Amino acid sequence: MNALLIYPSFPVTFWSLKEALPFLPARATIPPLGLLTVAAMLPDTWGKRLLDMNVRPLTDQDLAWADVAFIGAMAIQAQSTEEAIRRCRAAGVRICSGGVIYATPRDDLSPVDHLFLGEVEDTLPQFLVDLQAGKSRAVYQAEGFPDLARTPRPQWDLINFSDYLTMALQVTRGCPHDCDFCHVAIINGRRPRSKDVAQVLAEIDGLYQAGWRGPVMFVDDNFIGQKAVARRVLTALADWQARHSYPFIFLSQASVEVADHADLLALLQRAGFLQLFLGLETPAAASLAECNKKQNLKRDLIEAVRIIQKHSIDVLGGFIVGFDADPPTIFEEMAEFIEQAALPTAMVGVLAAPPGTRLYARLAAENRLTGQSDGDSIANLSGMNVIPVMGRARLLSGYKRLLTRLYEPRRYYRRVADFLSHFCPNPFLPGRLPTRIEVRTFLRVVWALGIKDPDRRSFWGFLVLALLRFPRLFPLAIATIVGGYHYKIVSRRFAATPH
Repeated sequence: MNALLIYPSFPVTFWSLKEALPFLPARATIPPLGLLTVAAMLPDTWGKRLLDMNVRPLTDQDLAWADVAFIGAMAIQAQSTEEAIRRCRAAGVRICSGGVIYATPRDDLSPVDHLFLGEVEDTLPQFLVDLQAGKSRAVYQAEGFPDLARTPRPQWDLINFSDYLTMALQVTRGCPHDCDFCHVAIINGRRPRSKDVAQVLAEIDGLYQAGWRGPVMFVDDNFIGQKAVARRVLTALADWQARHSYPFIFLSQASVEVADHADLLALLQRAGFLQLFLGLETPAAASLAECNKKQNLKRDLIEAVRIIQKHSIDVLGGFIVGFDADPPTIFEEMAEFIEQAALPTAMVGVLAAPPGTRLYARLAAENRLTGQSDGDSIANLSGMNVIPVMGRARLLSGYKRLLTRLYEPRRYYRRVADFLSHFCPNPFLPGRLPTRIEVRTFLRVVWALGIKDPDRRSFWGFLVLALLRFPRLFPLAIATIVGGYHYKIVSRRFAATPH
């Protein structure tokens, strides 16, 4: 059989970086790790192609080649997923669909031939057996959470590395925390499961042998959810990186208590981690208590950020406004917190309640829901499904002011400069001359932000400052403001839209 693995496209969101991609030597940010893993589980005798609709469109020729399509997506990709399903149906292609998009029942997607619910390690092998026997079922439901030792290496030969900014790998699934707005515990469980060290190193080796050099994101729910596992994996990664002269830099997400463990931070630094996304959520203690964010309470969050930055790690902060306990001054307090913490990348969304969470159940009982969230509530009200205590008009007015302030160029460049003053260059990463691609990217940035952009005076002031005060961090400075350009465009677009 010929299997076409289809990854639907993302709309323009804060996370998509689509406004920044024209500067960069890539068409999309990250490849679909789930589908690359599915491909590795299919029989070697099958033909396999991966079609990432974020890289190129789905064509009639693709569908004419395929016998079966595997479509995997997240909720934010619903519109493109429906397009892919309808195209496959019209072409007479058997459709298998799954992923986080189906974590809760949906009535906005057309039926498919085979629906996969839960993690695919439990369901795809049985489907293949049933298909061979001519008795495949309409629905395959995973029972429990599978052992990750059964997860094969991704099939990297199905993608073109030059299409992407970052590669993706995974060490663990699940998170031990129980924040009431988060559906990670529902999807992947509260008892983190992990691959063993040998399996992780085999995947790293596979990526290296396939030719990738550059950023790798571990898409774990919480990289330090099992601290003993994290220590073993980080020690092995650090040794591997040193033996191979640091061909990768790593990114992931973690909970804030990583700042309490000096040994973990030292290992993250030695392994070459450059970024961690942290769910900081809010500076309001009452709001943290409301959402059961216990790990963030009774600590100085700004000091935690400083400790992490001192270990050569850029903190990407996730924030939420719209909690019941938010004070009237929350928007100003949040802006001041983000500026004092010197967080260049601050992902601030309005409160959303994913189905299945405790927050969803509570607000449903209070008759305070307006439907289902599409999974993205950052400058995107299609993700907002909560009737806020402060009132919708007040929430949106304050939220627009907050986003505008955070990514107003002069304030933003000042915040990035403050970040650079706190950030310590990683002593383990070898120095090197810029590549031809990096020089070309820099020239595109100068043209777009320094000549064409109306805010070019702020850009030039920052550029001179970065060159004079932070020459060793200059590549990081440029990479950071490229992201900031995207956030500025998305924020301004949102702020200008009547709601």
